[in-house]
Amino acid sequence: MKTFYKLILGVLLIGGFIGLLAYGLNYLQRPGPLENIEKRLDEAAEKESILTDNEKQLKQESQTKEWEELDK
Repeated sequence: MKTFYKLILGVLLIGGFIGLLAYGLNYLQRPGPLENIEKRLDEAAEKESILTDNEKQLKQESQTKEWEELDK
């Protein structure tokens, strides 16, 4: 009977160790905040490159108007 309990305890300990190891390695794989910012900047640059010259000009004018309104 004692060997059965030792066997169950051993399996639980090994399973717990493997679980904690997997959790720790998964935590190390998470992207950091800087990587998220870089990803967003890349996406914004990609969207910007899709715009035509006329759309870029309209966007620049609208931003200029917004800044002029804020300055007032």
